Amino acid sequence: MAVKIVDGVVVFDRISMTHAEILAAIAEERGCDCMPYEGRPPYHGWFTYDTWQQLGFQVQKGEHGVQLTTYIPMVDKKTGEVKGKRPQGYNVFCHCQVKSKEEKAA
Repeated sequence: MAVKIVDGVVVFDRISMTHAEILAAIAEERGCDCMPYEGRPPYHGWFTYDTWQQLGFQVQKGEHGVQLTTYIPMVDKKTGEVKGKRPQGYNVFCHCQVKSKEEKAA
């Protein structure tokens, strides 16, 4: 999942309604208020470890992410032509699984 952070707001390059449904169900199961694709402060969303780091948060020790899979284009290096798609997995963590680096330092 490629994201950019612009003025403190996480901007997604694409979204998946299937992933949104999966994450909403998991949040409900956990009893937390995490929202898929919620990219505005105070960040009640689901992000990768690296995105949380960029936002100034640390995933807490022992937490396990939710693995999602997306399909990314396979591009021929010589021609630049898209030859198909391949699966790529990544893990996301909800805001209930992270703490602010400032909060942790205190």
